[in-house]
Amino acid sequence: MRPAALAAALVALIAHAGCLDRLERCGPGSVGAGDDRACPTPGWTDRAFDLHVPAAWDGRAPLPVILLFHGGGGNRASSDRTTCPGGDVASPGCFVAAARARGFAVVVPDGTGGRPLRGIRTWNAGGGADGWDCVSGAACAAGVDDIAYVTDVLDEVGAALPLDPARLYASGLSNGAALAHRLACELPRPLAAIAPVGGANQHTQVGGACPRPTAVLQLHGADDPCWPFDGGPGSCIDVDGDKAPVLPSLERWRTVNGCAATFVDAPVPDRDPTDGVTVVHRVWDGCAQATELYRQDGGGHTWPSGWPYLGEDRVGRVGRDLDSGAILDFFEAHRGP
Repeated sequence: MRPAALAAALVALIAHAGCLDRLERCGPGSVGAGDDRACPTPGWTDRAFDLHVPAAWDGRAPLPVILLFHGGGGNRASSDRTTCPGGDVASPGCFVAAARARGFAVVVPDGTGGRPLRGIRTWNAGGGADGWDCVSGAACAAGVDDIAYVTDVLDEVGAALPLDPARLYASGLSNGAALAHRLACELPRPLAAIAPVGGANQHTQVGGACPRPTAVLQLHGADDPCWPFDGGPGSCIDVDGDKAPVLPSLERWRTVNGCAATFVDAPVPDRDPTDGVTVVHRVWDGCAQATELYRQDGGGHTWPSGWPYLGEDRVGRVGRDLDSGAILDFFEAHRGP
């Protein structure tokens, strides 16, 4: 898919996505239970974040927090919609709604926008050497410091809410998934766990350091046309360089997380035989920090039970044997130090 065609499709996506438009500083005492807020990030022009607080919060207890990152070409307005069954932002199956129902606060940041279409945003998730794609786009090419940006976002959230430092998590799709990998390696605040969807660790693929064990649950379509499971250029957009393959990326995490080389593969119940997708759950043995993979055979570049935002002919099938609950189960099972 050519960049101009992709841009046109993404404009259509953004135009139909929900958005919190009114920006208010998320300072001390400004946020309460059940709030949905759009907050500016001090020092980062045009890079706000959305904050979603669980309705059941008592106003005092430290909150577990999930960072949810949009894919390359998306933005915070479209981020949650890609996780929603059929793209229905009112569905309780959307990631934000499901996470809040379990007591998580969800933070949805914005990537770097490119002119003239500032709604089309990307993250600097690493790459750009030895033939590997600079993931993603302008943010990577310009060397935007997204580690510093996310740190500033969390500082701002922490000024508004009591955060549980042992329960900080990250997930995202595609470019956002690759950023989750990089944050687990480099973010000053340790992440308890990450759940990248449709994006591997481009940071370590080009020799980036990743010294800190972190629980990892990778979800990836075996027939993903945009970020191929075995690596390569993909077919969604013409870019220079290859995407990192999934299994070597997880092999690096296996080593960091102290796992054995052995693993167990188990089929996931095929709860929707009509979707053309089946799932295998791989769990590595003996890990100090869990290292797991949901390989969605027949699945595309999509969120499990989510929305094929550019159409299945471009991004592949949506598998419905899993949903956002698989990610939330993993997060609930893992705490940091």
